[in-house]
Amino acid sequence: MSGGFDIRLGTAADEPDIRRLVGSTPMPGAVTVRFAREPDYFLGTTIMGDPCDVIVGRHLPSGALAGMACRAERSSFVNGVETRTGYLGQIRIAEGYRGNWLIQRGARLARELSPPGLVYLGVIARENPRARRALIERRPPGGLRAVRLSGLTTCAIPLRGHVPRPVAGIRVGCASDAMLPQVVAFLRGHGLSRQFFPAYSLEDFTGGARMRGLAAHDVMIAHRGNAILGIMAAWDQMTYKQDIVEGYGRSLTRLRPAYDAAARLLGARPLTPPGEAMSLSFAACTSVADDDPQVMRALVGACARRAFERGHAYLMVGLADGDPLLPVVRRWPHVTYHSDIFALSWDTDPAAALDRRVPYVEIATL
Repeated sequence: MSGGFDIRLGTAADEPDIRRLVGSTPMPGAVTVRFAREPDYFLGTTIMGDPCDVIVGRHLPSGALAGMACRAERSSFVNGVETRTGYLGQIRIAEGYRGNWLIQRGARLARELSPPGLVYLGVIARENPRARRALIERRPPGGLRAVRLSGLTTCAIPLRGHVPRPVAGIRVGCASDAMLPQVVAFLRGHGLSRQFFPAYSLEDFTGGARMRGLAAHDVMIAHRGNAILGIMAAWDQMTYKQDIVEGYGRSLTRLRPAYDAAARLLGARPLTPPGEAMSLSFAACTSVADDDPQVMRALVGACARRAFERGHAYLMVGLADGDPLLPVVRRWPHVTYHSDIFALSWDTDPAAALDRRVPYVEIATL
């Protein structure tokens, strides 16, 4: 592509083109999905971190948006200590502009914006080998160093209107505004056992931007007596994030008629037709004392029920492959998505900076 590129931070004037680029770039997998961000792309950037820098690259002769990426900062627990961390993602290159070193050019600006020693989290879908080659396997952009921490398994659990069976000795109920300080205290006390677990504050749940769309009554709390045993939230983001089905892979296309028939019999919703948005709720703030599988089972059931009552078709639960809570989630019928979790840094060895704790990714914020 002849001509230069203007690499800079995006502004409100760029928003329509950013939203158009994000919504037109399908992500491959068992379900090929386009990530629409209506009505305003920047509404969803607040959940990634503060600040969240949207880097854009425009083709100077034409003015067309050639590519974009996001660089965010947030507080997380690293090696059990609250630490400033980063997130790199939302990388999109428009058709016709690949092969112009746009990722390398954007990485230079991201590096300039990055505080010294910051370790970033990144997630790459297993079905996206192009991104893996560009960011990890070939020449990492701008001298970025990366280490794979774990696989990430996301289970899309179909929802139906049954009442989950109670777990003996465990009571699960919705939080209230008055209970949010207890919620935050539990998450901060138990989340530090996971690498990159968000260091939540009360303001995150009450400020309206960091957890946009999540209300106190969407947070499920498992109790035994007065003691909190675990927490999981069912997060509805459809007012500013939509996952549009572009198509299904061969296996799901072949199984779709049988799946849809069985779903109707069981009171679940059929697979979303291509061109429509999947009705999703994301499991978030997942933390269970002592990784108790019975508590996890009770929380998943409660969140599934909550999501169904809000009209959703799937509960999305994502955990690292080595997380002891993942086998509990896999017992539900589900469609599986596989990704890989990476730690990245420009001026620190990410492998040496982290101990061997199981990583945690808040998939709703990707």
